[in-house]
Amino acid sequence: MTNKGKHSSDASGTFYRDLAIMILGILLVGAGVFFLLYLFADSPETGPTTTSTTVAATSTSQGATSSSDGSTTSSNPPTTSTPGVEVRPPGEVTVVVLNSMGLDGAAGRLNTRLSEAGYQTLVPDNYEPELDPSRIWYREGFAAEAAVLVEFVPDATVEALPDESLQEGADVILVLGTGYEE
Repeated sequence: MTNKGKHSSDASGTFYRDLAIMILGILLVGAGVFFLLYLFADSPETGPTTTSTTVAATSTSQGATSSSDGSTTSSNPPTTSTPGVEVRPPGEVTVVVLNSMGLDGAAGRLNTRLSEAGYQTLVPDNYEPELDPSRIWYREGFAAEAAVLVEFVPDATVEALPDESLQEGADVILVLGTGYEE
């Protein structure tokens, strides 16, 4: 007869059985926690949602050219709108471009692009202090038109005009910030 220690056992497989039970218990508890988190997590509202963007055809004689097949093309950008919000055509929006980034001629070049797109433009100027990002400020009633102008200044933040006395006569003011790239 051999002398066994007090912790020794006849069945050596009980250690592995206990280890497997412990791992299985950990996995079950983990799965339960994830299931509860999934149940109580904020989920987006479900249900019918519709988003629509309408591209309205513009018919203007300004900037329109006829081709030999009788079709008419326009250099004016398409007007996008959401239901209930009318977006004025570019010819009815007065825009001024201000340069706060210090790159000579940037405001003038953007002003030319806006004019070619059909917008009424004022003489471009400089603006202080230097801003980053660029801003598109709009007067009351011109928020939709300002949102369309993001096409010309993609890095811009669209905001209501902070000072009504700034650039009187302009419906929308584009201020080129230090991050603006032509």
